[in-house]
Amino acid sequence: MKWKHPVRRLLILLNAVLLTALTATGNIAIAETASEEIDKRAMNDNLWPAPGRDNALTRHSQLKQIDTANVENLQYIWSQSTGGLRGHEGQPVVVDIDGTPMMFFSSGWPNIVQALDLSDPDNPVQVWNYEKQTDRDETAVPRACCDTIHRGLNYAKGKVITHTLDGFIIAIDAKTGKEVWVTKHAYPPKGETHTGPALVAEDYVIAGFGGDEFAARGRMVAYDIETGKEAWTCHSTGSDKDVCITPDTNKANPHYGGYGDDLGISSYPKDEWKIGGGAQWAWLSYDPELRIVYAATGNPGHWSPSYRCGYTGDKLTHENCNDGTWDNKWSMTIFARNVDNGDVVWAYQMTPFDQWDYDGVNENILVNIDIDGKKDVPVLVHFDRNGFAYVLDRRDGTLLRAHKFVTVNWAEKVDLETGRPVKVKKHSPFAVGVNTQACPSAMGGKDQQPCSVDPKEPHIFYCPTNNWCMEDEPQKRTHTQQGTVYVFANVYMYPEVPGITGKIKKFNVITGETEWEIPDPYPNWGGTLVTDGGLMFYGSNSGHFRAVDRKSGEVVWERKLGSGIIGNPITYSVDGKQYVSVFAGLGGWIGLPVTAGLDMDDKYGAIGATAMAKATGLDKIPQGGELYTFRLFDSETGKSVASVLKQEE
Repeated sequence: MKWKHPVRRLLILLNAVLLTALTATGNIAIAETASEEIDKRAMNDNLWPAPGRDNALTRHSQLKQIDTANVENLQYIWSQSTGGLRGHEGQPVVVDIDGTPMMFFSSGWPNIVQALDLSDPDNPVQVWNYEKQTDRDETAVPRACCDTIHRGLNYAKGKVITHTLDGFIIAIDAKTGKEVWVTKHAYPPKGETHTGPALVAEDYVIAGFGGDEFAARGRMVAYDIETGKEAWTCHSTGSDKDVCITPDTNKANPHYGGYGDDLGISSYPKDEWKIGGGAQWAWLSYDPELRIVYAATGNPGHWSPSYRCGYTGDKLTHENCNDGTWDNKWSMTIFARNVDNGDVVWAYQMTPFDQWDYDGVNENILVNIDIDGKKDVPVLVHFDRNGFAYVLDRRDGTLLRAHKFVTVNWAEKVDLETGRPVKVKKHSPFAVGVNTQACPSAMGGKDQQPCSVDPKEPHIFYCPTNNWCMEDEPQKRTHTQQGTVYVFANVYMYPEVPGITGKIKKFNVITGETEWEIPDPYPNWGGTLVTDGGLMFYGSNSGHFRAVDRKSGEVVWERKLGSGIIGNPITYSVDGKQYVSVFAGLGGWIGLPVTAGLDMDDKYGAIGATAMAKATGLDKIPQGGELYTFRLFDSETGKSVASVLKQEE
């Protein structure tokens, strides 16, 4: 086994040995933090202990009972309704509690949490379910920009840590299903909704929220995992103090911007920063050796960019507004924050002065790579909506690579010296009432749907991609009210190549080469899973769940499920049998026109999603939230392959 953090792993193992010894002798056990628990569980290949399996978000499992030779015997074994019709962009967690294998997951709105006992792994039993009954705010539903989905929950310290669309973070006793604590985190009247997930790092629950299209002001908050009390809060816009910028921020890369200039205010005209977006609404990761939390922020509010530039009259031009003065910090930014106080170690803005809604919130995956003659460099890999795959030194934010992974025409390249994209005016929406073509579309070369990586091949990533472009016409701004739709653009999205809207890619982040790709007429809006069985699993919005040979890119198995798949597959093992599970349930931004019953002839509906949903026939895909689970069966005997192998032994 090659571990990503060998020193940290050794310490965890030594701690586990000492903990066992002290417990056996009746001495006081060493107290573990919540994320140390997760790290230890992640070393148990039978479990799926966190949303990304580990806090590095690798979505990799060393399980290999299911492999390229026997995957044809993978069969459906059980399913469970989630209790909701609308889609799932998340995944369950699977942990061991006092010797009992347990699975926990949540539905989308109204966010029903279920606890399944997997002791009889072919016939799981629900032992409790939870739905918050009081103080609910149904105005969160129409304020959820991109559907009422839920991206997953966490388990640590005996608690299931979950959240609701209307802004509650809740700790539930994992054995009883009773509330331990509840805190109000996001406020729909301010445009804030929470699709998550949160991150458990040390003994904190750390979360952001969504709402850039409703004039929310982004912030990240850390809560004590035992009490739910707020530990620290840092904003995405505002003064250096509000953003938690310090004199040490970006010391290795001062050209990114730093302390002393209040860039979270001064890079916006007037008071635009107060409704400047920059919400962090998707995935967070954590490096326990560096004690740094990584999270990225979304767009700077509305989509009519000239209003976010402080120049007027003849100076109000595309070129002038991209001179660096009006970058709208710290939207579209990867933040590296100190876990204990939120202080910014470094911050890198990928799309300064955004003109396309290229939300920067996609996952930041942590691996160690040999690069530029240096061995085992700790890096962060980020496939952004803007179509570039970034590799940064996660210690100080130094930009090492930025390759296009889909068709990109809005920028020629990213300058590695300055870190800034070289924009193409022809494909940069700017003036009110002027229609501009750009690739990728606002849904990005990849939206939130997460990639996976095997840390033994840390330069190779398996990524679901979007392959469509757009026409964007900025509109006149009519209000600045928080909590009200705040877009001001007509957006029409269409397939880049007719008949192909999704592609799964095996992508080399060092060279920028695509080693293979699988085209799909339907969008690939769900994540990927990579295993040591030589397989990569993913789902399509057509409802097809597939296994792919990692080496060749050949689809070696598929099954049609009951709805479109926007969830992320997981794998786990109980009693020597490996299982693979995935949510089905159409939804997300791409499925919103269907789930919300919008007019499919309105090509601007759901900020351009309606045209794409119609073009790909998503209105013909049935709805319904369901968790599907598969394992191997012997094709001749009908027995599980695990039992056949046991008999042979």
